[in-house]
Amino acid sequence: MRRLQFYYSTKLTFNHHVHDHSYLLRCIPMETAGQHIVQYHFSMLPNQYANESTDAFGNRVLSGFITSPHRYLDFTVQGVAERDDNIPKTDFMPCYRYQTAMTKPDAALSDFFQQCKTASCGVDSLSEQIEVWMHQLSAYMQYEKRSTDVTTTAAQAFAAGKGVCQDYTHIFLSLLRMQQIPCRYLAGLAFQEGETHSWLEYWNGSKWVGIDPTNDRTTDEGYIVISQGRDAQDCSLSRGTMFGAYTQQMQWVETRLESIF
Repeated sequence: MRRLQFYYSTKLTFNHHVHDHSYLLRCIPMETAGQHIVQYHFSMLPNQYANESTDAFGNRVLSGFITSPHRYLDFTVQGVAERDDNIPKTDFMPCYRYQTAMTKPDAALSDFFQQCKTASCGVDSLSEQIEVWMHQLSAYMQYEKRSTDVTTTAAQAFAAGKGVCQDYTHIFLSLLRMQQIPCRYLAGLAFQEGETHSWLEYWNGSKWVGIDPTNDRTTDEGYIVISQGRDAQDCSLSRGTMFGAYTQQMQWVETRLESIF
């Protein structure tokens, strides 16, 4: 078991006042079989009451409505979590078998899937096969910040040959689903100070196994899950609609993750 201290803060700034702002946040780490949130504190500016609920994937959701004019929305969550990978995660859902609009392959990605299968030919175990596929993706893709955005699909990122963690994860979800392996997208915190991270879990027949395609490795107790779902659209940490004359929206994110023991 590992105890971690986490910090996650986001500041949304608008170039003009907005009002009647409806927001939805998935920013509080979730409870899972191998993850327990010992304590946490959530704060938000403008100071506003937020309703808490749980979505279909078990994510903790905060939502609310700000009527008064404002030019920013700041929220911070910090606390302590316990992680234990010796406790298996068995919360299987059939929807994780199927491609989504974000992971649907095109001809080029389908061809790459066949290349991955050829490269892993003769490999017996599922975990070793997936390891080979991660090596193949790592050799092909180039990590480049701001080369894609939240609307970029797996096929588009693969065609560009570059992307960020969201893109690596979407591409690998596509590969696994082409092989009929159930898998899911995870968003959260890892030991990469400054930004949030995404990775995935695949179903090995009895439990979920975490892998990080961006870093070409399996995950460990140094990862904290904030949200999970079929793809990034299910795991969006913040989204909303508002009215006003704004033409630009800027987002600043800061994260920290430290091991206590």
